[in-house]
Amino acid sequence: MNSNCLLLLPTLNEETALKALVPEIPAGLSVLVVDGGSTDKTREIAEGAGCYFLKQQFGKGKGCGVRTAMEYFLQGDYEYLAMIDADYTCDPRELDRLIERLGQGYQVVLGSRDPQKQIELLGRFSLFINRLTSRITTLAYSQDLPDIQSCYWVFSRKAVETIYPGLSASGFDIEYDIVFNSWKEGLKIGYCPVTIRPRMGESKFTKFLRLKQIWFGLTYIYRSLVIMARRALSGSTGEADSGCPLPDK
Repeated sequence: MNSNCLLLLPTLNEETALKALVPEIPAGLSVLVVDGGSTDKTREIAEGAGCYFLKQQFGKGKGCGVRTAMEYFLQGDYEYLAMIDADYTCDPRELDRLIERLGQGYQVVLGSRDPQKQIELLGRFSLFINRLTSRITTLAYSQDLPDIQSCYWVFSRKAVETIYPGLSASGFDIEYDIVFNSWKEGLKIGYCPVTIRPRMGESKFTKFLRLKQIWFGLTYIYRSLVIMARRALSGSTGEADSGCPLPDK
């Protein structure tokens, strides 16, 4: 595992999963646990295992945790930022393969989970929503994004420096915000097949939140269409754009 990589684990009451996950993390990898207000022993377990621990800024929600981690990352001299869920569904030993993809012309790489395993572990409704929103974003951004709700992500330093200032998502819309800002800034996104395992502990991702993914996808595509229109009118072909506000949720 590349020792110049910082691994983010966003947490909220994940003591059970964290106990099992931390021993699997490759030696030499710096681990940052960004916590959204746990009331269990998440902090004790993280610090006892030698992880850096931060309480997230900007508010509640996964998006706030990711933005907090990116801010921390940019204050150091790490070359790569990796992110996986802390609920044990991800295998951290697979991150090397995603980082290798960064060396193949990509600035952002996401994991693509096996559809049959998603059905087995998450259900057909979850796969349907993921496939639908992944297809929508693939068409909108002209990049192959087979698993937009993936829990595996890796970023080059350039990618974090480029997209962090534009991020505003606070919750589970963070993946769409990342893809939107990557597209807006002309970054190339790749993917790599990955493993998915049964989670440990209680899921925070309800059926309502899964259904809301469609709304998240459509609102960011709306922003993209506005930018495309502005670029067409101005004759621009790809320089950065200040974007536009999201429609009211």
